[in-house]
Amino acid sequence: MKVIFPGSFDPLTNGHKSIVLKALNIFDSVDIVILNNINKNPLFSLEERKKIISNIFKEYKNVDVHVYCGLLSEYIRKNNINVLVRGVRNTLDFEAEKINAKVNKQLCGVETILFFSDDSEDYISSSIVKDIFFNGGNINLYVDKIVLDILSEKFRRNE
Repeated sequence: MKVIFPGSFDPLTNGHKSIVLKALNIFDSVDIVILNNINKNPLFSLEERKKIISNIFKEYKNVDVHVYCGLLSEYIRKNNINVLVRGVRNTLDFEAEKINAKVNKQLCGVETILFFSDDSEDYISSSIVKDIFFNGGNINLYVDKIVLDILSEKFRRNE
């Protein structure tokens, strides 16, 4: 069975990567669906994020990366998706994901499966990674080397 893992992934963190790997332990394949979040000001374009994430998972033949502009429920309906996965770091994430799961179930009938983050990753977010990076901190524990290299190159910073 194929599942989707939707998100903005700006940038993809080790926490996101961990959720994909957990999903692969249960499901045959994972489609990462990059969505545009109108509430966020992205560092990377949707296509840049697709390229980055595709490079990170290039060794995984059962991981595909897609970009979608529009409602997640429409993507789910158009692609006959039955299950989506999301990661949960804390109770705030849980409450938000519970609401999203109910809305998605109502809009398109999809089931949501939540994976809890590992203790070493339960505080990592793309926002925190960006904050650390742009304030001169080291983010190599929080992101794949591909992300670190592209961030450093794009914003002319040596790590």
